[in-house]
Formats: sequence, C-alpha cells, structure tokens
Amino acid sequence: MTIGIIGTGHMGGMLAALFAETSGDRVLVFNRTPEKATLVAARHPRIEVAQDLQTIADMCDAVFICTRAPDGEGVVRDIGPRLMPSSLLVTTISTADLAAWRRLTPAAPVKIVPSLTQWAKAGVIVVIYPEATHPDVKRRVERLLAPLGKPFSVPEEQVRLAADLTSCGPAFLARLCLAWSNAAAAVGSMDRAEAAALIRETAIGFARLLETGWSFAEVLDAICVPGGVTEAGLAALAQAESVFADLHRRTARFASGHPDAPPPL
Repeated sequence: MTIGIIGTGHMGGMLAALFAETSGDRVLVFNRTPEKATLVAARHPRIEVAQDLQTIADMCDAVFICTRAPDGEGVVRDIGPRLMPSSLLVTTISTADLAAWRRLTPAAPVKIVPSLTQWAKAGVIVVIYPEATHPDVKRRVERLLAPLGKPFSVPEEQVRLAADLTSCGPAFLARLCLAWSNAAAAVGSMDRAEAAALIRETAIGFARLLETGWSFAEVLDAICVPGGVTEAGLAALAQAESVFADLHRRTARFASGHPDAPPPL
C-alpha cells in the first residue's frame, strides 16, 4: 500500500511519521509549501515528497487530507475524480461535509479526529463514516489506524463531544494537573516542580491500573474509606460535573461558530 498525506502541519506530519514507522508502507506527502513537506520527509526513509496533488491521487491507495478547513473541499474537487472506488479517502477536517464530498469522488470519504496521544501509539482516534459506508471500507480504515490508537466510530452528531473527550482531552487533563500542582505548592512547602512530578507519576500509575481493567468507580471505592481523608478531599470536587458540563457547552458553542452565544438552558 502507498499512503498519501496532503497537508503536513501538526496532524498531517504526525500521521506521516507514524504510518512510516508502524505500517511498513510507502508514504507520500504534499504541502503547497514544499519546504514543509521536505521537513516531514526527513523524519523517515519511507516518507517521500510528492511533486503535486495529482501524484498523490494517482499513486496512493489511501489519501489523507489534513489541510486547513477552507482548503479541504478544493483539494477534493481537484483530486476526487481521479480516485478509484477502492481508494480510501480520509480527512482530519472535523467540519468536512462528507455527503458533499461524496458527490465529488467515487471514493467513500471518511472523517477522523486524531489525538496527540497517537504519538504514544495509544488513545482513541474518533472515526465518522457517511451513511451506507460499505463494511469493507470500515474494516480497511480501522485496520490502517489500529497501530496508532483505538479507532472508535461515532455518528456525526457526537463528533464534538467525542473530540472533547479524546482529541482535546489531553489538554484538559494537563490543565487540571497543572492547576493541582500549582495549588499544592501554594498551600504547602513543596515547590511546583516536585508537586508536578508526584502528580505525573500518579497519573502514570493510574493509567496502568485502568489498562489492567480497573474502572473509575472501582478506583474510588478502593481508596475512599468512609469518613477518611480522601472522602474529605472529594467534597471539594462536588461541583466537578457542572464544571465539565460548562466545558462541553463552551466547545459546542465555539464549534457552531457562536462562541459568545449564551449557554442553552
């Protein structure tokens, strides 16, 4: 298989590097600024720079469009008719209209929302298929993505919420950990770096517990002794659900193009 990546920013560059490392396939990259594509190609001997979009369309079995949103449809209009019905056409543009794209190409377009966690070959890759996508297309997409993380399919109406939990999730968790380390330093004699180091190691251990099958509820039950110090501390988090509900409302308003709109009642 030959994989083509159009757009070599954060997402495109990451996918190119990871596919070259995990798939053993040839990877072609294209950027309208050739120097940016050359920098990505320098990361791995399997990555090559394509001279134009047509080369990507003609030579690649799977094409990933990782451009800015305003440029995506133009790219599909350009290369879409050249793709085969058996070609995989995948985009990281979360606002892409898959139904509209489907009218521009014989390939079945698919949308994905990757995460920074894919650098660790972990986490979730949210996948959105258009209606009536053939099961073989789904199998091929998920087989291609599986070495980078866990493909998780959601309907279009769940994309924003799923992206909050996966793609944005590491940033939200990192912000909470930073706030916690700052607060710990403010109320005690430990400096921020020491507090951050303890939280980091705790987070790693917590993640390993989850990997072995522990649920969030089981962790709480195992640590929170009735009348104990953990229970006293958890009282400070009584409003956690409302904080996260506000977070999801804010991202939904921003994604809808109305970041200043009042929250829904």
